[in-house]
Amino acid sequence: MVMAILSFGAKNFYSFKEGFEVSFELNDNCPSEISQGKDYATVLCVKGANASGKTNILKALYFINTFGERSFSNDPSHNIPIESFYDDENPSEFFMEFRVDDITYRYELEVTKKEVIRETLLRKIKRFSKVIERKQNSFTELVNEFQELSDMKLRKNASFISLAYQYDFNSTRLIYNFFNSVISNIGPYGLYDKRPDIKSISKLYFNNPQMFEFAKSIMKRSDLGINDIEIRKSSYENGDEYYYPMFFHNYSGGIGKIGDIDESSGTKALFIFLAYYYTCLKKRCILIMDEFDINLHPHIQPLLVDLFLDPKSNEFGSQLIFTTHNTDIIDSMTKYRTILVNKEDNESYSYRLDEIGGTLIRNDRPIHTLYNDGKIGGVPRL
Repeated sequence: MVMAILSFGAKNFYSFKEGFEVSFELNDNCPSEISQGKDYATVLCVKGANASGKTNILKALYFINTFGERSFSNDPSHNIPIESFYDDENPSEFFMEFRVDDITYRYELEVTKKEVIRETLLRKIKRFSKVIERKQNSFTELVNEFQELSDMKLRKNASFISLAYQYDFNSTRLIYNFFNSVISNIGPYGLYDKRPDIKSISKLYFNNPQMFEFAKSIMKRSDLGINDIEIRKSSYENGDEYYYPMFFHNYSGGIGKIGDIDESSGTKALFIFLAYYYTCLKKRCILIMDEFDINLHPHIQPLLVDLFLDPKSNEFGSQLIFTTHNTDIIDSMTKYRTILVNKEDNESYSYRLDEIGGTLIRNDRPIHTLYNDGKIGGVPRL
């Protein structure tokens, strides 16, 4: 089964007034060593200056997926968690094109904080045509195979995809499964303040030996000085069990043991987020990572990206989209997998590097020097 995002975008959302479109699609101009026989990328890098709007792109993708998958769980009286461009009263607009079972769909959504204005699902055979559409709380289009949806009561702050899942309808189950295939370190308002703690991840590794071996192998290859890791179990005074890691380091006098408290923040971050990578690679999903390189050395980042580029480790074609401050990685991402974000008069806009015409960016030349020199945008004006 193929499950992949092809493109997505938003308008009147945070710093994007006129909108943006991010495309994973690769055309015939993309070299085969990059496309690897696919017409879409498994990795996209989003670069730009601080406060340019990079995270807002990821927040849009997060919102589209979570609204489609879990909006039913919100209290019926709650607002929809979006922010328009400086409180613009017009609806915010979103779209996503994706592929499930070799069929291409397009999902469109217009919402305010108070309600869904329009929600549409289109399917492509030769061209896109509507198969489901709602306006406010009424369906205006339902082709035969989706007629069962007419039996459910729509809600102004929930998607019909999420509602149909609660009604246990089968006709939209594949669509729901796609929207349910996202793992992210951001929420509706940006990077999570709290990441999973060491003890909960240690318990996860303890109960999933293959996941732990994966994490351990990556950490041993990352030049952190780690020779081995053990997950140990102990108990609090009340008898409740907890789990914690012990890191083993080689040194000239032998092997030293270090608990997580004394490990570097980079080591702890990698220990935690490798569980994300493993889960995504094994579940056929989309991984959204804001500030992908936080607390990590720049040389470790390509090792993690390669997990999604290598067909052997990424057998299901899972996708990764991330923001980063690491500039050198643009060269390995190439112009076909790099999005730059800029801001003029506090309004953001974005483009993929292969959209820049002319011969400025070539496949046989480094890109990071052009970026550092400010010739292709995406850098702060100091």
